[in-house]
Amino acid sequence: MTRKRRVTPARRRTQAERSEETRKKLCQAALDAMNEVGYGRFSTEDVASRANVSRGALTHQFPSRNALIIAAFEYLISSWEEDWVAANENDIRRMAVTDITDLLWEKLFQAGNYIASLEIMLASRNDDELGNGIREIMVRWASHRDRLLAKLLGSPLSDPKTSRFIQLNLCVMRGIALHNSFSSDSTKDTQKQLLEEWKRMLSVASNLNS
Repeated sequence: MTRKRRVTPARRRTQAERSEETRKKLCQAALDAMNEVGYGRFSTEDVASRANVSRGALTHQFPSRNALIIAAFEYLISSWEEDWVAANENDIRRMAVTDITDLLWEKLFQAGNYIASLEIMLASRNDDELGNGIREIMVRWASHRDRLLAKLLGSPLSDPKTSRFIQLNLCVMRGIALHNSFSSDSTKDTQKQLLEEWKRMLSVASNLNS
C-alpha cells in the first residue's frame, strides 16, 4: 500500500509581513507615478490604483501625501544602497574615472526611478515638512555615496580636488539624465553619445593630471 505523502501547509504570513509588502508596493507605485506624471499631478488616488491597494489601506500605512512621498524616497535610496553601495563595499578596489562614471550611470542615473527622485527633491524646496524629511535621507545617502566614490578613486574625501570631482561628475550625469527626460532628441544614441563625450573629457583630464 502506497503511503500518502504529507504536504506541509504553506506558512501564513504575519501581519507585519503583509504590512511591509503593502508598504513596498505603495512606495514603488509612488515612484512610478512620480516618474510618469510628475509631482504636480501626483495623487494618492493614482498611487493606490497602481498598487492595487484600497485608499483605506494606503491611508493606514501613510496618513498623509508627504508621508508617502518621504517613504517612497527612503525606499528608493535604500534600494540604491543595497544594489550599489553595499555590493561595492565588499570589493573596494581603485577604478578608472571612466569606469566609475559607467558604474554610476548604470546603477543610479540610467534607472527609471532617477527622474522621480529629482521631482521629489525639487518639490521639497518649497515644502518645509517634505524638505526636512528628504534632506535627512539625502545627508545620509550623500555621505555614504561620496565615501565609497573616494575609495574607488583612491583619493581621500578630505582632499578638495576629490570632493569637487565627485560633485562635478554627479552634476554632469544628472544633467544628461534630465536632458534625456524631456528633450526632443532624447534617444538612447544621443544619451550614449553625451556620456561617451563626457568620459572622453575625463580621460583626457586624468592623463593631464597623472
